[in-house]
Parts: sequence; C-alpha cells; structure tokens
Amino acid sequence: MVILNTPSQILSFDEGKIEQVLNNLISNAVKYSYPNSTITVKVFKGNHQIITQVVDEGQGISENEIDGIFKPFKKTSTKPTGGENSHGLGLAIVKKIIDGHDGSVGVSSELGKGSTFYFVLPI
Repeated sequence: MVILNTPSQILSFDEGKIEQVLNNLISNAVKYSYPNSTITVKVFKGNHQIITQVVDEGQGISENEIDGIFKPFKKTSTKPTGGENSHGLGLAIVKKIIDGHDGSVGVSSELGKGSTFYFVLPI
C-alpha cells in the first residue's frame, strides 16, 4: 500500500495493483499502435482526484464498439499491429482494480486517430 501525503491531501493505493493497471494500458497502447508511434502517459491533479491518461496514436476504436469494452472477453474489431494475442480480459481486470480503489476508468477514441484510456483515483 502506498500513501502519498501532501498538506491536507492523501492518496492511498495498492502499488502493485496500480502498476498492473498501468502495465495493461501501456502494453495495449503499444500493441494497437503502429511502429514509431508516440505513446504518452499523463498524470495530473484534478478537483480532489488524480487523473492518469495513456494516449496513443494507434488505430482507434469504432464508436459503436466502445460500449462494454471493460467487460470480460469483450474484444473489438481492431487487431494488434504486431500479431499479438488478445484474450479480452485485461481491461476488465483494469476496471475491477480501479473500482476497488473507488475510482473510475474510461476511454475516448476516434477510429484511425488513436485512443486515450484514463483512470481517476480520489484524493
């Protein structure tokens, strides 16, 4: 358990679990992006929350496929660029971990332009 303490603000989280979330989101960004693409991780403080974003320049996800993307075994028509396997469990696990931290997780994406996966943890 990691506790970040600043004057009047505390963020408490399970370091291993949040590392698992970041590993999944970053590896997905790599898996679904083309070579020489840029992947950016942003972390910033919002109103009583910490927001983390993983932004890629990959293939993106069709709008009609975003619903349910965090459910077990849910896959999209977007295929990994290097032929990697996908079981459709990673994002469901991410959601379960973030929900367990009283946070939220989501995605914004545009087909052909990339995706931003994000999670929010309360302070």
